[in-house]
This record gives sequence, C-alpha cells and structure tokens, in this order.
Amino acid sequence: MKLTVNAERADEQPSEDAVRFACPECGAVVAVTQVQGDRCPGCNFEFNWFGPGEERTARDYFAVLTRRKHHVSLASGLGYIVAHE
Repeated sequence: MKLTVNAERADEQPSEDAVRFACPECGAVVAVTQVQGDRCPGCNFEFNWFGPGEERTARDYFAVLTRRKHHVSLASGLGYIVAHE
C-alpha cells in the first residue's frame, strides 16, 4: 500500500498532529488524530494508532482481532496502524 502524507479528508481539516494515509480496506483518504476511535469515511473501519516503539503491541493487538483487519507500518517512523471492522 502506498501511504499518502499530504492528503486530507474532504469533510474536515485534520489537525497538524494527524497521520494521513489511504485506508487499507477501501482506499479512502483518512486522517487519524487519536490512539483509537477514528473511522474511515468510506468503509467505517476503525483505526488504532500505535507509536514507533509499540510494534510488538500493535502486532499482538492485530493477532487477537477475529474479523477483517490490516496492519500498516507508517512512513517516516510515525508508528503503526491497525485497521479493523
């Protein structure tokens, strides 16, 4: 998956602290601003953002999820995203 760091959501202006990328499920451009709770405007997947030192925690969380899910390593050392239904 190609990460897009300049993209913005069309429905709002994300904060400068947001991480921006294409949803791994549907391809919609998203901006994640918090550890959990942000959702994709295209498919409603939830995103959990793990920091750069939390790779093991992100992989452990990914492993326990039972439905559709994606693990994304963010560019520039920004951490990891676990996207899930």
